Amino acid sequence: MKFLKKKIKGVGWQGLIIELGNKDTFELTNLIQENPKKYPFFLESSSRGNNQNSNSIIFYKPNIILKKDKNRINFLNKFNDLWKSNKVFQNNTRYREKDLPFCGGWFLYLGYEIAKEIEKSLNIPESPYSLPDAFAARVHSAIIYNHVDRNMILITDKEDCFDDIDEMEADLENMNSSLDSEKTKGSIKIHSKGSSDEHQKQVKSCIDYIFQGEIFQANLSRLWRFKVGDGISDIDIYRKLRNTNPSPFAGLVKYENSSIISSSPERLVSIKGSHIQTRPIAGTRPRGVSGLMDIELTKELINSDKEKAEHLMLVDLERNDISKVCIPGSVRVDEMMTIETYAHVHHIVSNISGEKKKNVNPGDVIRSVFPGGTITGCPKVRCMEILGEIEQQGRGPYTGSFGYVNHNGDMDMNILIRTILKEKDDLFFRAGGGIVADSVPRNETLETEAKANGMLKAVGSFKHE
Repeated sequence: MKFLKKKIKGVGWQGLIIELGNKDTFELTNLIQENPKKYPFFLESSSRGNNQNSNSIIFYKPNIILKKDKNRINFLNKFNDLWKSNKVFQNNTRYREKDLPFCGGWFLYLGYEIAKEIEKSLNIPESPYSLPDAFAARVHSAIIYNHVDRNMILITDKEDCFDDIDEMEADLENMNSSLDSEKTKGSIKIHSKGSSDEHQKQVKSCIDYIFQGEIFQANLSRLWRFKVGDGISDIDIYRKLRNTNPSPFAGLVKYENSSIISSSPERLVSIKGSHIQTRPIAGTRPRGVSGLMDIELTKELINSDKEKAEHLMLVDLERNDISKVCIPGSVRVDEMMTIETYAHVHHIVSNISGEKKKNVNPGDVIRSVFPGGTITGCPKVRCMEILGEIEQQGRGPYTGSFGYVNHNGDMDMNILIRTILKEKDDLFFRAGGGIVADSVPRNETLETEAKANGMLKAVGSFKHE
């Protein structure tokens, strides 16, 4: 590559900066396509427009050393032990006065069913998928693509060896830049989905539980299933989903015969230093057919008593969750009920932050917030039990999480919504919405379809050629 390059180094890490020109672009999915075993985990900010969308990270040769399937291990406790025993002391992890997001550490995947080890009394269905309930991979090296600063950072926590960086640089040099533009042959056909009538009956069941005083709100989901043609890969589907539904917390994770293909707009939790934040989404309207209609729909959303009441309830739940690991009095809502607009929907979003207590480990932080209240309901445990009873099937990756954890405890984890699971020739995805006492069943069904629209467009764009 004929770019300006510069070696950088701190305590416990070293890297290579590749400065890009304004017109230079890198399609990192080509790197995954050519080297799937080297680069199986990819986090991407596929939308643009704010600081949350600045970095994408591709992880080099991750080594999965902890997983939970049918065994009875306490995954988060075991992960805490591994994180502490493998910790590398690092210092000065900055470049141009900005923190580097990842300098070696861990990649984590958490399926929804990991909630059963957090709440011991919880009785919910097992995951029906071959993907394990959770896994943790030790990652020494990665490629960071900063879309705002226009550079690539090849980084490793191996102080005494530049081999990983040399190999990643060689892979970028040899990468075929035309792969993403090649046409994919094959089609994806719908296999099954819950009917509108069935979903509306389920909504009514949730409302009955609310009037019985068992819960205040529940996030009920619908399942779609598709069959995939032989010529279509997980990368093909990810590229389509990224185009139809760009999002700040997207990614592609390959594990044996399973692939998680996500274009999520929602963060579960992030930590920088002692600062913790979570960013709940609750409240939705579809996009309008024109700019004027969009404005009217956002006004309707932010002025809806139902949507505001639901959002406030979940903000309180999230404040309570992160308070478990924060210094008393430090938790605050620093952004309240703003509108964020995506390709197919408008959302109400808030941001809640606090200062982490000393000696709190990454697994403890995850335990305090997982699964996110916006995709379960209030009160959380009873809602999960009711949702398991109504949905009658485990969720697997849907409303789980993936992301990374650094040696110093910094992390960034998403919530897996707008997410497709590919296992062999099957595709599965869910879309849901919050049910409250005055929910209208038909409107709730329409909301799930609006949220599923990006995924439906992505899979529907494959045609026989």
